[in-house]
Amino acid sequence: MEKGIFIKDILPGDSVTGLFCVGSKRLLETKNGMPYLAITLVDKSGEIEGRVWDEALRYDRQFAEGDFVSIEGEGKTFGGTLQLKINILSVVGPDKVDPSLFLPVAPVDLDSCWDEFIRFANKIKCPILGHLLRTLIKDTTFTKAFRTAPAAKKMHHAYIGGLLEHSVAVARMARAVSRLYGHLDQDLLMSGALLHDIGKIKEFRYDRPPIDYSDQGRLLGHMALGISMLEGYLESLGLDASAPRVLALKHLILSHHGQREFGSPVLPMMEEAVALHMIDDLDAKLNFLGRLKEDLPEGEYQWTGFQRLFDRYFFLQGRSGRNECLDGTGEDAGEAVDDGPLQQSLWRRTG
Repeated sequence: MEKGIFIKDILPGDSVTGLFCVGSKRLLETKNGMPYLAITLVDKSGEIEGRVWDEALRYDRQFAEGDFVSIEGEGKTFGGTLQLKINILSVVGPDKVDPSLFLPVAPVDLDSCWDEFIRFANKIKCPILGHLLRTLIKDTTFTKAFRTAPAAKKMHHAYIGGLLEHSVAVARMARAVSRLYGHLDQDLLMSGALLHDIGKIKEFRYDRPPIDYSDQGRLLGHMALGISMLEGYLESLGLDASAPRVLALKHLILSHHGQREFGSPVLPMMEEAVALHMIDDLDAKLNFLGRLKEDLPEGEYQWTGFQRLFDRYFFLQGRSGRNECLDGTGEDAGEAVDDGPLQQSLWRRTG
């Protein structure tokens, strides 16, 4: 079935015909007691709020969250926000839908990212950590899952391939940090960078939009899942799960959120753990800000809307802006910078 218009292309006043996935659905009432449906519609370009005002009770019985629907409606502005007034809605069977049209995908070349992940893994000299990583990259089940998983539901890298993009970005920064601070255990820091979010393979469900938590993801979280997965791999390889470097890697995984209120069961207690936490946090925040820039008109620096998560407004350059420090001409400790697919992606989303 034809997709029709993508959400990113909808403008106020448009007549809209298209195929979307239902991210959420709520049956509500107006102040006068009239029922209406509040629906979040999703495709790979984004999401939009929709409202069904007529025959809401009948439509409510026809579809559920996660269903695909064909709609006819109009783009309307309400409270400064674009919404859809939905006039006609019908359910479409999943066998008639191409899922790739509905899940956002990382705006970088994932094949190049995976090649870079492999190069980093192959440079680990520590016997136990190197053996672990080199075995994982040869495991087709692990490879497929790691290349596909998102890194979050909404906050950062919330799209197919986001876990790989984020992990490689963190590894690139970890390599630079370990060169600046030569006393750090580079093998440990790089292994932590590559594997710190391994549990996200199981934390999220992403077979159809919206990306959401799996049952085990919501109950256990990705750090606990990551440790469980790591121990399973170690056991299958006959590696010592209590070896000093393995214990240190587990600590990096468990502490990388930095604070207990942010989900870390332990605080970073090693230099490499402190470094990993800060690098991970930096990449996540820059990815979030890069996505905010997509919503700004092209041009000079402008104020975003209020970001409740950070309790502030941000002053950002529109998506046409370019940070001249990232032109690929810099040098790192006498070695030319390796311009990979992530060079610009930390600052500007292009997809």
